[in-house]
Amino acid sequence: MLRLLPVLTLLVACGPSPDLDAAPTWALNWASVTPTESGIEGYQVWEFFVDGWEARHSDDYYKCSLTQELTGRVTACPLAGVPTCYAAYEIELAPYELDCPEALARDESYDGPPWMAIGALPAELAADAPDYGDFVLGWFIGYPDGARLAHGYAYARQLEDGTEPAGVGWLNDEEYILWPAYVWELDGNE
Repeated sequence: MLRLLPVLTLLVACGPSPDLDAAPTWALNWASVTPTESGIEGYQVWEFFVDGWEARHSDDYYKCSLTQELTGRVTACPLAGVPTCYAAYEIELAPYELDCPEALARDESYDGPPWMAIGALPAELAADAPDYGDFVLGWFIGYPDGARLAHGYAYARQLEDGTEPAGVGWLNDEEYILWPAYVWELDGNE
């Protein structure tokens, strides 16, 4: 079972060395995607960390990762749950690359939700948004039961290089980073 927790501010502290042979206890998922007229394509990465990462957010606690091909087709924006919806997609994920134990690739917990949308940055996530001003959008995920979650942020990749995109909003043929506002606490970490 996964539990969603807010991403905490980076803390630097001394402590015991991480046990990289231990099972992962935390997961962070992010994506790199390019929208088109009819859909979306790219990849999603699950990064797994061992116990202790939650206190330090250091790469020293990195265990392994699962990269998934992400494809989707345009669908109707929801009537509620996504402020100023720019685009919505029915998505599919397929394992692409794994440097983790094979069991993680077969774990249905990482199949992801079947739906995502991009909209205005929701107020509850604004305080921790990347510092790219009006270029930061909201990343929303949805489940078959209708549950929707403001999961994180979307911004043009070129902002990381100090270059502004062609415009504000969700632009076709522009590469975007989808960055989470939350991390997942894995079973066995309770």
